[in-house]
Amino acid sequence: MHVCLVTLDFPPFRGSGLTIYAEKLVQGLVACGHRVTVLAARRPESERAEAVDLPPEVKVLRFDVGRADWIALGWQAARFLKGRSHEFDLVHFADVHFAYAYPLPFLASGVQTFRQRLSSHDGRAYHVNRRNLAFRTLYYSAARRFMERPAVRRAQHMVMISDTTRQAFASEYGLAPGRTSVVYIGIDVDRFSRIPDQDAARQALDLTTDLPVLLYVGFSTPRKGVEYLAQALGRMRSPAQLVMVGKWEKGYQERFLAALGAEQHRVRIAGYVPDAELLAYYAAADVFVLPSLLEGFGIPLVEAMAAGVPVVTTSGSAAEEIAGDAGFIVPRADSSALAEGLDHLLARPELREQMKRAGQARARSLFDQRRMATDMDALYHRVLAEKP
Repeated sequence: MHVCLVTLDFPPFRGSGLTIYAEKLVQGLVACGHRVTVLAARRPESERAEAVDLPPEVKVLRFDVGRADWIALGWQAARFLKGRSHEFDLVHFADVHFAYAYPLPFLASGVQTFRQRLSSHDGRAYHVNRRNLAFRTLYYSAARRFMERPAVRRAQHMVMISDTTRQAFASEYGLAPGRTSVVYIGIDVDRFSRIPDQDAARQALDLTTDLPVLLYVGFSTPRKGVEYLAQALGRMRSPAQLVMVGKWEKGYQERFLAALGAEQHRVRIAGYVPDAELLAYYAAADVFVLPSLLEGFGIPLVEAMAAGVPVVTTSGSAAEEIAGDAGFIVPRADSSALAEGLDHLLARPELREQMKRAGQARARSLFDQRRMATDMDALYHRVLAEKP
């Protein structure tokens, strides 16, 4: 089968968890014997993250998108595929929003609805400041009406990355059960289960070995809620140190630092970390924390569970579903509850050990990339059989 996958970023450029999703999906499709042509944005060389060896079955075509980003990508992809769709057995948009300009049958992934983004922060869009709130409200409202709505209605089938996401799309657009499926994102569980010794990892990262380590991994935007983590740090009884891994949305790191106040000395901001170095951070951690206001999935949650790190996350989005009974769940946007939850875990090593075993078992049973590949392969064949 020859699959065309449309995604915003693709290695060696990494913008968000969607990039990891696309990368793992392509690896799985190749393992199942398929050829894949990826349509993605062209990024400046200065944004290159790390080298990636692509197999000969994968071809990547990049398009100039400028500041219009995913909107330009969707338009460019539709133009490219016009008259070429017969070259592919199936066209898969990694996010349904990219498909707004494509008129022919396609499969699309559902990540988040724009309605979710518009109401994720106390009934409003998540935001950096008041001006950013006004912009996001207008932008998301327009995108929902003119791009999301027509794309969802034209999709032959939608594959959701979580059941929480499936329910959000089904509720808003009345999607029949037969038009949707859920295929969880998978990771290399075996790799994350082989982490270094904790003391050795801390020494390598120049972290003190006599204080517990809290770890956050992700692209920090307002929807990740890390300012509540900053506030929680000041309310905790445990003298923990916090390590922040990942890129930041412009202006949001300043908001995080302001929320930290006098606790800034307890935080290490590591920035972007290459895959090869990421395992050491998980190995160094006592607890992983993801305080999101909105998640469509939460890949770092799965990585942490696979690495045997107890996870604390928030209710009200897919993060709660992904962590399941292996996670410690607190209300979102509640720094006091978050502080209490972190203190509770740090004071109970036997509970952390129990959560470690439960998390590893959950990651291996539900989120292995081999399962993702076989589930997606089966779905592709089903969609092709139903193609009009």
